[in-house]
Amino acid sequence: MAGRPVLRIAAALVGAFCLVAATTSAAATVATTRGPANGTAYSAGVPEPGSSERAWKAWAAADRRAAERTDWKAEAASRGCVLTAVEVVQEVDPAYNRAMGAPADLVTTRVDSTEDCSGSPAMAQAEAQAEAGTRASASADAGVLAVPGGSRCATTSGPGTICISKGSGRITTSWAYRGSGSVSGFLRIYLISSGSSGCPTGSTFHTGPSSTWSSGQTRSTSKTQTQNGAYSTHIWKKVTVGHSDWGSTCGVL
Repeated sequence: MAGRPVLRIAAALVGAFCLVAATTSAAATVATTRGPANGTAYSAGVPEPGSSERAWKAWAAADRRAAERTDWKAEAASRGCVLTAVEVVQEVDPAYNRAMGAPADLVTTRVDSTEDCSGSPAMAQAEAQAEAGTRASASADAGVLAVPGGSRCATTSGPGTICISKGSGRITTSWAYRGSGSVSGFLRIYLISSGSSGCPTGSTFHTGPSSTWSSGQTRSTSKTQTQNGAYSTHIWKKVTVGHSDWGSTCGVL
């Protein structure tokens, strides 16, 4: 796996948001196409592609401050989850930078969290519909003829539920593991065409950190939305050689 330089600037448990500084390098990679997807438009406030380095750094600094001020406990609650830990991470993510036309070495902010989403209505609905045999599972999402609007959750072939949502100006993806023991892998968000059939991969928008899920645990990762359009998210499980796609969902956000 190729490394992606990051600087963890904040880590917290609920009720105690403590600043921490440490340097690490951790990211998973899967070959994907690059560049903006069809049907997307740049979000308001994001510098135009080709803007000066000064403009991009000013935007990134404001984005970092916004992330540090955000009430992540409330954000998790808005998705029906209880926050147990959160990290605000500074990183150089060339794929994210490329997608919005920023310099490849721009330092941007991602937010990773661990949650209890056993009370999430959206996840519960996806699981109930899947059990009832309706079109809410990952295999059903693969049969849709166009990407639906709004936040979405779907069950995955690996026992769990994956979601994608928009809130506080960010695109968030979450995966709750429902199996036994633990599994390792990562979440990745893609920009796709709104006319896509199913929830394919596309141009990489954001890759979460390599992580390990224990049974019943939900992990989320988010990045500021820089383009309006259709997004898909996939959970990539670590296997003996590489990673296996365990499921996906998608929405126009």
